[in-house]
Amino acid sequence: MALLTKTRFLSGLQCPKRLWLEVHEPLPRAPLVPLPILEGRRVDALVRQLLPGTLVVRDGALAAAIETTAQLFAAQPPERAYQAAFGAGELAAIADIVETRAGSVTLTEVKASTGVRDEHLSDVGFQAAVMRAAGLPVDRIQVMHLDSGFVLRREGDYDGLLQATDVTPLVEARLPAIGEAASLCLETLAQPREPAVRIGAHCKSPHPCPYLGRCTLQAGGSPAYPVEILRRAPAVVRLLKGSGYADLRDVPLEKLKSNLHRRIHQATVTGEPFLDATAAHAVSRLPYPVAYLDFETVAPAIPERIGTRPYQMLPFQFSVHVEEGAHDVRHIEHLATGLPLDLEALADALAAAIPDDAPVLAYNASFEKGVLLDLATQVPAQGDALRDIAARLVDLLPITRRAYYHPAMKGSWSFKAVLPTVDATLDYGDLEGVQEGGGAQLAFLEMVATGTDAARRSELRQQLLTYCGRDTWGMVVLRRMYAGATTPA
Repeated sequence: MALLTKTRFLSGLQCPKRLWLEVHEPLPRAPLVPLPILEGRRVDALVRQLLPGTLVVRDGALAAAIETTAQLFAAQPPERAYQAAFGAGELAAIADIVETRAGSVTLTEVKASTGVRDEHLSDVGFQAAVMRAAGLPVDRIQVMHLDSGFVLRREGDYDGLLQATDVTPLVEARLPAIGEAASLCLETLAQPREPAVRIGAHCKSPHPCPYLGRCTLQAGGSPAYPVEILRRAPAVVRLLKGSGYADLRDVPLEKLKSNLHRRIHQATVTGEPFLDATAAHAVSRLPYPVAYLDFETVAPAIPERIGTRPYQMLPFQFSVHVEEGAHDVRHIEHLATGLPLDLEALADALAAAIPDDAPVLAYNASFEKGVLLDLATQVPAQGDALRDIAARLVDLLPITRRAYYHPAMKGSWSFKAVLPTVDATLDYGDLEGVQEGGGAQLAFLEMVATGTDAARRSELRQQLLTYCGRDTWGMVVLRRMYAGATTPA
């Protein structure tokens, strides 16, 4: 039978069906490493750089690493070992750090978070249980994480970035429950078929389950327009579902009290888009020139620019469309070429791109405003210009929420839900490579990585420029629809 590793154990805690599927019917490996894992690897590498130790190399199967670790600790336990692997029967775990000094054994789990989370205790607790069962008497348990208050003052000086929090009492208290849960996981793995588990809140907590789509299909699928599209009103959704309604089209109109909900219901039932030209008047009649702004940002766990802290959001790209007239639009774009980010170059280009006194349209403008104000502190020379741009922001999101709804949006006013209903040729799903913000971050980090070849770098650059440019051009298209006061076909 397959070994119960830490990763599988945590999956089993979330859902036994997820555990069974991950072992017996695993999904294909994703083409890109998810951002949290990528950041975790960077933090692990920094820890090893700051705290030298012996690395247990895992070239082959886990069983080989367990044997290598056993030989290493039997001969002369190293003061600090990284990625030591331990096995006890059907259980196996790889420890981030094991320190052995004066007869005391300390287990440390490294996390790229800025604090200790409840899920971390089960994580490191499983490791401690396996290590003790393997004969290593762990007596101190820690979670090493990032200090959210750390600010990089000198290049490469990360003294104070890492914090080790002693969680021994908390872990000891839950070890009996961890042992019971591990036994249940082993029973699940031994079953000949996947266990039956209803879809519920556990499907998204503590992490979204990659098998949710499969489970939804097994449950008969979702209706075309589930009542959950009233996503900003969970109490209403619970009431409707409790009354036996699954599809919004089956809900009597009188059961909906909110004007917004009635609008969504009417569009869903009739299939006809809603457009209120009066509600869009504020943007449809703006005098030229009109600017449209969108940023792409990255928030590295390990700060690389002087004056920044862990996970501080920094712009690496912007797109600006400037509409000088009904048939006169120009496009200005900027994309950083490396890390640490040259925010001065970006700020200079942005200040030059946006005309003085022009209204600046953004979708969910609180994001752009936050980026602009933070950039103003990072680049004082352009501080006044950036704060002035921030003061001229006009948010298209609340205007669109009041003025427009299409049944294909299914209750979402995200720009990626709205834009294809205005112009079907602008569907983000048709883009090559980068199709959303998380993908843009991954593409940028790959583009600037030292091991990326020139051809791939060029490919990623074009994908990023196309993606960000679509955001601002899409806003031009949206405002023109409002100005024409016509609903899309």
